[in-house]
Amino acid sequence: MPWGITDTPRPYRDELHFGYFGRLQTYWLTPTVNDLARHLRGGTKGHASSDLLGLCDDLVRSLAEAGIDVVQLMWMHTLLPYYLSFQSSDERARVVADLESGNLTGLHFRMGIGSSSVKHPQVFRYCPACWRDDQLQLGEVYIRRLFQLPGVLLCPTHEEPLCDTTVLYRPLASRAYWNFTGADATSNCGFASASARELELARLLALDARRLLLQGAAVHTRAEYLAADYHSALQHLGLASRNIHPVALESAFLDFYPMPFLQKLGLGFEPRREGNWLRCFVRKSDKRSHPLQHLLFRRFVEFHLGSDCWEWMAAERWPCLSPMRPHPGHEAVTVRCLHFDASRDAWNGIFSCDCGFRYSGGGCGYPAVERMQEHRVIAHSPHLQQRVVEMAEAGSEAGDIAQQLKLHRKTVQKWLSQGGKQIPRKANGALMVEREAWLALVKNNPQLTLKQLRIQAPALYSKLYAHDAAWLKSVPLPRQPYRPQVHKVEWHGRDQTLVRQVSELAEEIRRRVPAVRVTTSRIGRELGVLNLFRKRLGNLPGVANVLANCVESVAAFQIRRLEIAFQKSHSGTSRQELLRAAGLRPRKTKPEVFRVLDRIYQGEAS
Repeated sequence: MPWGITDTPRPYRDELHFGYFGRLQTYWLTPTVNDLARHLRGGTKGHASSDLLGLCDDLVRSLAEAGIDVVQLMWMHTLLPYYLSFQSSDERARVVADLESGNLTGLHFRMGIGSSSVKHPQVFRYCPACWRDDQLQLGEVYIRRLFQLPGVLLCPTHEEPLCDTTVLYRPLASRAYWNFTGADATSNCGFASASARELELARLLALDARRLLLQGAAVHTRAEYLAADYHSALQHLGLASRNIHPVALESAFLDFYPMPFLQKLGLGFEPRREGNWLRCFVRKSDKRSHPLQHLLFRRFVEFHLGSDCWEWMAAERWPCLSPMRPHPGHEAVTVRCLHFDASRDAWNGIFSCDCGFRYSGGGCGYPAVERMQEHRVIAHSPHLQQRVVEMAEAGSEAGDIAQQLKLHRKTVQKWLSQGGKQIPRKANGALMVEREAWLALVKNNPQLTLKQLRIQAPALYSKLYAHDAAWLKSVPLPRQPYRPQVHKVEWHGRDQTLVRQVSELAEEIRRRVPAVRVTTSRIGRELGVLNLFRKRLGNLPGVANVLANCVESVAAFQIRRLEIAFQKSHSGTSRQELLRAAGLRPRKTKPEVFRVLDRIYQGEAS
């Protein structure tokens, strides 16, 4: 702190540290940037980062002398809480350690900010209504950190679109802080809502972003389990079972967020494309995503399941349906998999308990446990098997054990056989009668299979299977000759149908804006016959001919983009401007494109 100054202004509520240090420069009357850097950092090295604050011993000491808590400044007046809001505790610790050492290199990429398709604003932004209130109440204006977040398009308090200032937003390129005044304001507004729906979505998104900023150093309680929570939420919505249903997810997501609104956020995507950001977000749990993507997805889920859905999904507990009572130990049931059966309008899943009991269950009451229905036992508890052996050693018969423990008699017999306990057999006379009855049934119905014979005499089959299974399996049955069914494909008709579909789709792709290249993979993927094109194209001569005529090479696609840009350009456009408008880079542009470009400008010159 400069000599002779004993009082230092405190940062305003939600003021960005970049503007606060600029105010300090004016208040301390430091004439140059280097003078302020010497007061703050003890030297002229380092950058004036727009969004993060790298600490050093001199900065901590100088601000402590002014009575300012540096740790609170880092969490309440930078964008750090927003960047770390969905990071794991280990990653948060590494980022904070780098900041405390003054190292900002690579932090934006490690937090998923620099590598994301979401880009930060090019200039600092402000709310005109907020600045009018600040001027009246404080006598000066200041820049708020909420308005510098990507995806925040309007002020949640006044619901006014944000306007640009003349100060560039440079996270690591600037060395000077800035004292914002009313002279820095412009009337350029970057957001114009096309509908009331877009305005409401922008307001909700700004409120969610402000909530992340205000959490400060608080850690997300489920940061390590976000991928599991998101998958569970999609299962509740019927958009996933064991795997994600990407087409249904994209359709539901676009019903909630219009595509023009996503494009204004920089998160527009091409539906049905495997690499779009929405599919990568829900599938690649090891990839660090931008906080804006988390906010959009969580708002989409909360709209359908309620704002408290994350709490009750984390607190779901399922019962152990093992018939053994008392239960051995604590009941701890986990969900192995879960899917929604649309035909029955019910949930089905596989659940397992720590005692070893596993079952499949579900019902229309999900997640209400009281209306859950047991479907099938997958594995019994080893404790239950031990109980069966103990009851058999005490003299109980298999039927009595099965009735008391609510088990099937064959299950009890199997466990007793595995445990070395002998099962009493029927008398030989009764077995001979049952054998003769079964042989007579087989002789009188030579055309029936074993399954059909079982349907004819279910009681007889059950008795023989329970007491004389080896003999029952040894009885020869007349086998019917196997006649494999050959399914012939009518390739000519399929070829004609696909010729029409491929031609129509190719023309539709060529009309798309922005321009999209017509390829065999794109046509096959959108028609759902890509594997057919790769393996059976020789059986489809008409389709092969159409694909050969309509598929674009890289050079042809670049030429088409150049022609579109030329039609939209005005006279006097240079070659570089035309290439830039077509989205072509000289190093990646084919030689044929340059020849077309030469002919275009030679024609204009003549």
